[in-house]
Amino acid sequence: MHKPVEEAKGFLKVILIVTAIGIFTVVLGFLLFFSFRDLLTGNTLAIIPLLLGGYTVYVLIRRGVEMRWLAEEGVETTGTVTRKLMFPRRRYQIKYAYTDSSGNQHHRTSFVSRETYDHLEVGSPVKVVYLPQRPSVSGLLSDVEDARRALERKA
Repeated sequence: MHKPVEEAKGFLKVILIVTAIGIFTVVLGFLLFFSFRDLLTGNTLAIIPLLLGGYTVYVLIRRGVEMRWLAEEGVETTGTVTRKLMFPRRRYQIKYAYTDSSGNQHHRTSFVSRETYDHLEVGSPVKVVYLPQRPSVSGLLSDVEDARRALERKA
């Protein structure tokens, strides 16, 4: 593929991600604001959206931190695709297993592109990066490489 086309696709991907994050932030902000307001007026059910919103933010931040650790300290290995899942709205997920340096097996799921989903079959090898100090934390090599590129741009 030509370099300008690749750059345009990369730019479009960044725009879509930033837009999605912006929409998520606005919706979550409104949800939390109105839930907190209802909680102050005595509606105890308003705590549910607050808890869900808080948990969502926690999970997103935790995964971001994990991806940074994987990019900086991760060890590469080969895993195996154990399952493929397709969700509505063109969402594709694979489940994979890998063995750490101590011989322990771990399982993880990862959302992937349609192209990756179509390319892989159950039993296919897949490149995985995991943390030596916390081997249950892993990511697909392609995702970790994206994180590494993002960290390089930031530096």
